[in-house]
Amino acid sequence: SSGINAEYGGPAIAANESLEYLNLSWNNLRRKGAIAVANGVKNNVMLKHCNLAWNGFGDEGAVALGEALRNNTIITWLDISHNRITVEGVKYLTKGLEGNEGLKHFNISHNPISSLGGCQILESLGKNGSTVIETVELTNVRVDDDLWSAIKEAKKTLPDLNVIHQPYMEGRKKPNPIASLKEWLGHNKHFELIEVFKRFDEEETMEVSKEVLFDAFQQAHLPFDKTNMELLIDQLDGEGREVVVYSDLVDADQNKWLDERLTKYNTLNKTE
Repeated sequence: SSGINAEYGGPAIAANESLEYLNLSWNNLRRKGAIAVANGVKNNVMLKHCNLAWNGFGDEGAVALGEALRNNTIITWLDISHNRITVEGVKYLTKGLEGNEGLKHFNISHNPISSLGGCQILESLGKNGSTVIETVELTNVRVDDDLWSAIKEAKKTLPDLNVIHQPYMEGRKKPNPIASLKEWLGHNKHFELIEVFKRFDEEETMEVSKEVLFDAFQQAHLPFDKTNMELLIDQLDGEGREVVVYSDLVDADQNKWLDERLTKYNTLNKTE
């Protein structure tokens, strides 16, 4: 359903007294439509299971979802994975999580919230003395020392909490975006880097500016916050220029190409 339909659908969701299961995944919900749906969820008194994955709620939608979580104590299962929510949006979600007394399963995977966002979510649940949370999905969030500490801390107050996350590797303070990208590509076999480059190389020069590539990768929902996205693009450039040349990717294996780019970048920056 488009944003326009969803604007009308929001009040219908709120008013439906037999609605226990709602699946609006893959519906291109964003801006006003996303907010209307979140408001509908907030005011529905029967809804238990809500799947809003693969939309475009973004940080605006996260504000409304935070309100919904604060007001709706009936909902037990919420999936908002793949929704372009950043650390900024997490601030509003945590306000809802701190006061929520019904939610058992919360999936915020594949949003560029970084480990900081993961920490904030777990801290907000730890502060909530009435939470019944059982599972938090942070599938793609890289677990650095801070997030690992937050997971352990949360389990002190919520010993049965299941946090689904990436493996923890001690001392992982500075994630390597190319390594993260390779891991993500392993889970998203349909995704071809070459296709992204071609789509945004309108003049067919075999190069894309870093600025354009940043927007392209954001649109493709690559799982990086702003800082790591910028570092990823610097690594892909590999030569300290303002463009990423991709002519050598055309007939290459994308993983090997990524390894070569990282080697060039490390040589240029004299890093290990």
